[in-house]
Amino acid sequence: MAITSDVIAAIVDLYLESERRAMPVEPIRHRYPEISEDDAYAIQAELLRHKLSGGAAVAGYKVGATNAQAQANFGLSQAVYGALLRHGQVLDGGSIEIRNLIHPRLECEVAFRMATDLSGPGVTPESALAAVAGATAAFEIVDSRTVNWSGKMPEMIADSAFVARYVVSEHLVPLDGLDLVGLEVTQLKNGEQIAQATGAHVLGSPANSLAWLANRMADHGRTLRSGEIILAGSLTPLVAAAAGDSFEARFDHLGSVRVRFV
Repeated sequence: MAITSDVIAAIVDLYLESERRAMPVEPIRHRYPEISEDDAYAIQAELLRHKLSGGAAVAGYKVGATNAQAQANFGLSQAVYGALLRHGQVLDGGSIEIRNLIHPRLECEVAFRMATDLSGPGVTPESALAAVAGATAAFEIVDSRTVNWSGKMPEMIADSAFVARYVVSEHLVPLDGLDLVGLEVTQLKNGEQIAQATGAHVLGSPANSLAWLANRMADHGRTLRSGEIILAGSLTPLVAAAAGDSFEARFDHLGSVRVRFV
C-alpha cells in the first residue's frame, strides 16, 4: 500500500528542517518500512514542489548510483535521479561554506547542456546526444540528510538523490568526435592526485546515463528541457570534504573544474 499524503508531508518537513539546521536525521525507512521506490519519488516530488513554491528554480537534473557498486551500497536495482536547483550552483573556482552542509562528499562528473527538449520513452543514447549542445567538466557535492550516511533506497531517492551543490565549467565542448566512454578524469585534493577514472564508469557511458534519465523521467510525466544542465553520474568514488580542502578535476578534452571548502 502506498504511504499516505500525511506521511509524505511529515517526511518533507523532516528533511527541510534537517537541511535548515544542517543536522542529520534517522533513516526514514526505520519509521516507515513500507516505503516503496514509487513512494520515495513521490516524497522527492513534494519536497521539490515545496522548494519551488518558496522561490527556488530548477536548473536541470542529476543521475546518481550509475555503477553496480553504488547501487549495491544503497540497495538499489537501478540508477536514481533528482533535480538540480539554480541556487545550488557554485561558480567554477568558487567556494562552499561547510557550515551549511552536514557531511558533504564530492565526485567528478560529466555535465551536459541540453540544446532541445528530450522526452521518453524510447530515447536511445544516440537520440539523447542529438539533443545536447555540448559537455563540460563538473563536480557534484552530495550531502545526505540521513545520519552517518546510512541511507538506502528510500532515503536516497526521497532526499533528492543527495544533491546539495554542483560546479559546472563554463567551457562547453561540442560532442563531435568526443569519446565519452574513454574520456579520462584525474581528481586532485589539496594538490594531490586521489583518483583517476573514465566515462565507462557511468552506466558504460554518460550517453547511456542521459538516455536512462529521459526514459525514467517519462515514467513520472517529466521532460528534459532546452538549456538545462544534466549531471550524468560520478566517474570517481565519493570523497569527504572538510573546511580548508580544495579540489580540482582535470578532464581530457573538457578541461578542468575547481572548488574549495571554507
